[in-house]
Amino acid sequence: MYPTASADPGQPTPLSDPAQLPALLQQLVADLADPPIAYLLGGHSYDRTNHPRRRHFPAVFALRQGEVANMEVGPDFVAFDTELVLYPERGEPHYPDPWADRFRATVPFDQLYQLCRKELTPAEQTADEVNYGPDTIVYYNAAVHQRHPSPTDINRAYAAAPPSDEHPLVSVLTAVEAGLADPANHYLINTTSFESPDGPVLLGMLHLQAHTTQDLVIGADGFTCSVHLDPGDQRAWTTVRVDFAYVWQVLLSDSPQVDMDEIEEAGGLLYDAPEVLSAYARQGRTA
Repeated sequence: MYPTASADPGQPTPLSDPAQLPALLQQLVADLADPPIAYLLGGHSYDRTNHPRRRHFPAVFALRQGEVANMEVGPDFVAFDTELVLYPERGEPHYPDPWADRFRATVPFDQLYQLCRKELTPAEQTADEVNYGPDTIVYYNAAVHQRHPSPTDINRAYAAAPPSDEHPLVSVLTAVEAGLADPANHYLINTTSFESPDGPVLLGMLHLQAHTTQDLVIGADGFTCSVHLDPGDQRAWTTVRVDFAYVWQVLLSDSPQVDMDEIEEAGGLLYDAPEVLSAYARQGRTA
């Protein structure tokens, strides 16, 4: 746990407007290329993956090269992959060895009240702890800081029902499977990659319709189906495999043509995961 630094009247006034956070965090992402630069993020709560409980308190993270990866700065949140080294007690899984609890954390801006930036000395780069003084504060929002979650808020978050392990695309594709009985329905599935007999197809879109699709099989983490993949031979069937991790959009339309305004107005945006496409764009390959 890192202490919250306090502003010093003798220091430059840190930024405080949440609207300034995207630019500040983009600078943070650039700074991660420099090993001596370290940041400390302070917030009230964050959401995480790989845990039966989504919401966690508090949101205090050291952000430096090698400790975080795949940072994403959204309009009102910052997300990153990180890990906590845990030391289980006797009787708990992994005992007696420490283990790395890896997860993706998302911190909404309305929970983020402080960012500190520090250039570490060689000794600090190998130290177990780093102290952040008032001179390291680059962002501080007093209104957010004073909006502490109450014990009731925390207990409610801890008591919330755990999320289902079922991927949301299972229910979406189950509805697609039923909708294929109507030839007027055209389903467009946008992916960053899917597997074909000739190898992976990058940034591929699948058109599923009553006359162009057969043998749709939905699994826990992906689906397979046979489609007309060769535009030169509309009689040939090709079996493809799509992992849910590579699907970023599922659309329902009355034609193979895509007009997003019309689709959204008609409620045809069945699934939207722009973070999948963003990860592909950042990494230049399938995320």
